[in-house]
Amino acid sequence: MRRTFVLHLALAAVLLAGCSGQPAPREPDSTEGASPEATTTPPPLPEAATQETAEGAASFVDYYLAVLNYAAHTGDTSPLRAVSRSDCEGCADYIRHYEERAEAGGRIEGGDFSAGEITVTQYGTDTSLQTKLLIDAGAVSETAESDQKQFDASTETVTFIARHEGGSWSMAQFVPGAQQ
Repeated sequence: MRRTFVLHLALAAVLLAGCSGQPAPREPDSTEGASPEATTTPPPLPEAATQETAEGAASFVDYYLAVLNYAAHTGDTSPLRAVSRSDCEGCADYIRHYEERAEAGGRIEGGDFSAGEITVTQYGTDTSLQTKLLIDAGAVSETAESDQKQFDASTETVTFIARHEGGSWSMAQFVPGAQQ
């Protein structure tokens, strides 16, 4: 999963221009709901994740990761599609991968993504959110017939690009590494 994640992130690209300052880093919300493995319902959108603020953007990234985890465990990508812009290549790659794995009878155990400290920077209409993405250890099988492959916990630096339009956030892109 880690290699798949990095591979999918490597496919994404983003051009950023004009930094308007950098708010204070944000720590992850330790009050997040139950693991997607424990429920078959999508995670609810927290009120904080609707606000057009640095804190709202960071809360949206936490929510996006919860929806990403939900899709990984259930194969239900509709909530992920709802918060992903149509031109988000990384988002589309994950949606396609999760749908294909579910269709083939594959599954994942563990492997949840969560954000470490998030640093928020505004770039024109886009908001850049850099974090150390924490990936839990787990096991994945891509089809019903394939063997499970174990993977260790890991941490990857990732930059999310979110946009607030029409009263809500959407994910515009995510790329590996720190983007300037």
